[in-house]
This record gives sequence, C-alpha cells and structure tokens, in this order.
Amino acid sequence: EGPVKPGHNLTFSCNGQGLILKGQREITCQPNGEWSSPFPKCERKDIQMRTACGPPPHQENADTEEMPKNEYSYGEKVKYICYNKFTMEGYPYLTCYGHSPVFVCLNPCMVTVEEMDKRGIELKWGERQKIFSPHKDTISFACQKGKYLKDGTDLRQTCTNGVMLLPRCA
Repeated sequence: EGPVKPGHNLTFSCNGQGLILKGQREITCQPNGEWSSPFPKCERKDIQMRTACGPPPHQENADTEEMPKNEYSYGEKVKYICYNKFTMEGYPYLTCYGHSPVFVCLNPCMVTVEEMDKRGIELKWGERQKIFSPHKDTISFACQKGKYLKDGTDLRQTCTNGVMLLPRCA
C-alpha cells in the first residue's frame, strides 16, 4: 500500500494449496528505486516438478545430433541420428515432457567376400569386396563363373533389419 522507501523489504508467500513460490521470498527496495530481485511468482506444484529434464536417454545404434546437456527446459527438443549405415524409422526428436523417443535404428546387412565364395555367388555389379547394405536396400548377385543357381532363391535380395537371404550357386 503506497510507495516503498529504499531499504524496506517485501516478503512474499503463495496463497492456495498446491502452489510453490518461484523466485526470491524476500526482496529489498534499493537506493536507486529498483528492487534487488524480480518479483517472485506462484506456480502449481505439478508444473514446478515438470520444468526440467535430465540428460537424454541412451538409444541403441543412435546418438544425439548435438553434445547432450545435463538439463533441458520443459518443451526443449533433442534430435537423435542413427549411426552410419543404420536406417531411422520413426520420429527422431525427444521433447522434455518425460516422453521416450519413438524411433528405432534398423541394422544394415553385411555381406563378406568369404560368405559369397561359400555360396558360389558374386556381386552382379561392382568389385569383389565386402559390402554394407542399409535396411530396405536391394543387392543383385550373380552366380560365379561355371556355377548355377541351386536353391531357387532370387538373385536380387533386400536387406531387412540386418538380415539378408543369400542365394546359393553350385
């Protein structure tokens, strides 16, 4: 009520159940006429408890796009990216609401030269080398010279989350 003189203090509290004082409980009028701290606010307890999140959770075969922080503000987003050759399926963002990310990083397929030799196959296009094929990628094989398709498996195969059926030629 009325002006406050320099040196006088104001003490605050919240009226009402489930409210928490956010800010300084006591502030002082300074000689220049300004307050020592901003006026505090009263917030509902459940909002106060949801104002920050810790570091983002570990996700298999993925990492955060930026260096993770120890604390995130309510509503702040973190973007995940899958490791090289892994394929993301789903939404790559985690928002500070306590939700879990809703994505998976699907495995690539690896086909070695030794595995192709065991099965009597080679790459239809390209050099004789080990290959990594991302999820949903299709590879065309051919039977090695003098060998013929044995088991009826298609010579074109698609990687499905790290699994690829390889044809056999004899």
